[in-house]
Amino acid sequence: MLVRDYMSPRPITLRTDTDFKAALELMQQHAIHHLPVLAADGRLVGIVAERDLMFAALRYLGSSVDVDQVMHRKVVTAQPGMTVADAASLMVANAIGGLPVVDASGTVVGVITETDIFKAFVRMHDAASEAPPPR
Repeated sequence: MLVRDYMSPRPITLRTDTDFKAALELMQQHAIHHLPVLAADGRLVGIVAERDLMFAALRYLGSSVDVDQVMHRKVVTAQPGMTVADAASLMVANAIGGLPVVDASGTVVGVITETDIFKAFVRMHDAASEAPPPR
């Protein structure tokens, strides 16, 4: 089971100068919880989770604050050919709920989340349940 088969392809991304309130609204509109943050040149420079934006809402109230002030800059990433188990291990080791998926050139091509990992687990479990018993 590979990341490419379970990730959400063509993810919604943000630029560093996006206001955190606009980012939160985007998450709510699309029912997502993690957004990769890109520099003006398209490089991945961060990731922001819904909880980061909720914290920003409490801390900054009515102020205008860009995503680059609340994003995580040390981004852990996955690759499309990585196994789902390896992606899950990265999430557990780093206590995070989602990973941007980048190709060999560093372009963000997807996002894989805890929910995607659960879907892979359920599929694996269902396939094992349908297998004929060993003889």
